[in-house]
Amino acid sequence: MSVTIHKNDSDKAIREAIRKVMNQRERKKSIPLEKYFGKVSFDTDGLTYQKKVRNEW
Repeated sequence: MSVTIHKNDSDKAIREAIRKVMNQRERKKSIPLEKYFGKVSFDTDGLTYQKKVRNEW
């Protein structure tokens, strides 16, 4: 969307045009980040897993 501002427009008219555009804009839906927080539990120790993966090279 665009707003056309002319040289002779007053401050009030410009601010009103910008306000209208901002109100018409769609708000982004927020993503519930709570489900991504927390601790992941693995079956093995981190260091043991790292050594195992590195030995596979």
